[in-house]
Amino acid sequence: MTTITSRSNVDFFAAWKHSLSADFQHDGVPAKSDPWLMQASKIAMSDNALVLALNDDNALLAAAVGHDIHVYDIATAQLLHTLPGDAGEKIASLEFQPGGRKIAAGSSQKSGKMTYMCRVWDLDAPVASDRLDDAVKAAAIAASSTLSQYWPLSDLEAADLQTKFAEIAVGSLRNGRVFLGALPGHGSRAFSHDGRSLLYVSDHTHVVVLGVATLRERFRLSGHTNGIMWAETSPDDKVVATTSWDKTTRIWSMESGELIHVLEGATMQSWAGAFSPDGALIASGSGDKIIRIWRVDTGELVHTLSGFTRWIRSLAFSPDGGHLAAGAGGGTLRVFDVASGACEQSWQVDLQDDRSAATFIEISGVRYTARGDLFFRSTEGRVFGYRTSDNLKWESGKVLLYGRFVTSKDGSLLITPLQDHSVCIWKID
Repeated sequence: MTTITSRSNVDFFAAWKHSLSADFQHDGVPAKSDPWLMQASKIAMSDNALVLALNDDNALLAAAVGHDIHVYDIATAQLLHTLPGDAGEKIASLEFQPGGRKIAAGSSQKSGKMTYMCRVWDLDAPVASDRLDDAVKAAAIAASSTLSQYWPLSDLEAADLQTKFAEIAVGSLRNGRVFLGALPGHGSRAFSHDGRSLLYVSDHTHVVVLGVATLRERFRLSGHTNGIMWAETSPDDKVVATTSWDKTTRIWSMESGELIHVLEGATMQSWAGAFSPDGALIASGSGDKIIRIWRVDTGELVHTLSGFTRWIRSLAFSPDGGHLAAGAGGGTLRVFDVASGACEQSWQVDLQDDRSAATFIEISGVRYTARGDLFFRSTEGRVFGYRTSDNLKWESGKVLLYGRFVTSKDGSLLITPLQDHSVCIWKID
């Protein structure tokens, strides 16, 4: 039995490795380990990259390094952009605009109380020096004129004032547009599929819908009475779904922000959500250990799926819509047939030799690629994969403990953060 000592989490998980009590199979035949992912390259960084994002054409990789975001050319490993954050800022999520050149980042900063921020950068709008000079001069002149009405300013004081305003102008122009609020979590997609809108959570219980072109608020979704955990637009961008700790999942019009359905039944907090690829179904995972699937158009409950021992905080439909994969606390991953509701795969961390692991082990980051390959992550630091068509399984070595992996839109790449201040790019065969 593994004994937890006073070691740090990093030291503990570096030494700890779980076994399985249930693994992938097909018609009773155990899945075969096979190297269907090959390491293609690595990109060295100045520090560990906790959060990653990949753009649509696999050309750019964004990595949260410290409180900054570094943007790399994947083919050459060249650092193209450094997008600065503030000291003490912790970046929790990154996302590229679909088909565009904007990046959204969700972060937090603690100064007395916790403040959540959403920053948006445009990679095609670098700050020109003449624009910066004009902004500095205009701000300094305006401030000097106003202050001189009350306090005479010497040339030296005016020059010092201009320097101070230069710092403000640089922050305003170079640090992206900042909105108070958080990007939705638990596998949420913050940008709409067409890249024209961006969702963020304001004051915990509202979702703000921004127009990406103007970065102005279109409308906000109000009605939840507790924290919103997940928010995303449907594949056709006609509706938005949200899940909340108020135990409801809600469907809203993407055109007007009008509330369409309140989907109830959960007896504990609602966490993750997922749309089926055709947008006809919405699934929600709850702290009551149940997944519920509803029809989006009518709000009709289609299935309640069970077999979990703890909360369900990661969901993904297969690209053909035929299966739903769910990751949960207690080290459980299950794959369900959507038509029948039957469980077809059960992957389970063995807790018999270490029952304390049930309190911290969780399956997260569940996702299918466009090719139908399934990937997910275990708390102890490994990434796992399963290819249904060939009954093949795969696992990485230990990756960065608190880091998150990404897959490419076309399903050809998997990128994992490593402990040695680098990221590994895997080519999926």
